[in-house]
Amino acid sequence: MRMRIFVTEAQEIDSEALELLRRAGHDVIVAETDAKAAAPQIEALFVRTYTKVTAEYLAQYPGLKYVLRAGVGLDNIDRAECERRKIVVINSPGANANAVAEYVVGAAIAAMRQFAAQEAALRRGTWRSREHLGAELKGRTLGLVGCGNVGKAIARKLSSWELKEIIGYDPFLTQEQMQASGIRKCELAEVIANSDVLSLHVPLLPETRHLISTKEFAAMKPGTILINAARGGVVDEPALVAALASGHLGGAVLDVLEHEPIVSAELAQASGLILTPHIAGYTHEADKEVSLAPARELLRRLG
Repeated sequence: MRMRIFVTEAQEIDSEALELLRRAGHDVIVAETDAKAAAPQIEALFVRTYTKVTAEYLAQYPGLKYVLRAGVGLDNIDRAECERRKIVVINSPGANANAVAEYVVGAAIAAMRQFAAQEAALRRGTWRSREHLGAELKGRTLGLVGCGNVGKAIARKLSSWELKEIIGYDPFLTQEQMQASGIRKCELAEVIANSDVLSLHVPLLPETRHLISTKEFAAMKPGTILINAARGGVVDEPALVAALASGHLGGAVLDVLEHEPIVSAELAQASGLILTPHIAGYTHEADKEVSLAPARELLRRLG
């Protein structure tokens, strides 16, 4: 079965995935003007992060059967509308889990050892600033909010690092499932209150928007490090800035922002905050795999 597939973010989709579809005999359209002309005949969309697949967007393609998402999260896709229209959504769960897990380990070390502050001091001419003396992960408690593919990968990587323990919150996993990766299952409040490093790995849903806000920051131990490599809206950014300014929060690493790609002046100027541009799952290896996974799955479904 030959399909017309419109790739909305061709520069963000690995070319090997597009060639895989072409070799299988499908028409791959990468130009917006060509897509508009062929809209009634387009049967699949291949999107990444910045295409918002809303009901209005879907209405342009009456013959659509599939939406391929090169990535894990589906918050840019109206899944309910896709279901109503009987459109199959295919993403790439787990394809970038290792990349994100490695990022979190690196982020935890960078924040604990105050790399950013030490570098800034060095550039100002101060050698080995005692003001920004770092701490070790050994003997600390790592908390994971969300213990799916990424959370489990982080726990496995840090299993030999002599942490005090790894605790986690995930309502969809049993204690036995989490314990298999070395995570002790806890309630959310317990994870927030007892973590020295708290890493977030949940999708952005109405119930997770601003999951970490003023009340949660106040409940954290003084000096806690927060890492968010999930979705920006999970953290209340003004509350984060206030927690950093008060000195209660030991530091934070944000790889995701609530209004990407805009960095607010408050975040840009916040002390103790490391910002990266949504790169946790963005490596050569993961970039290729998140594109190939949905392409392979589509070909499998088409037989």
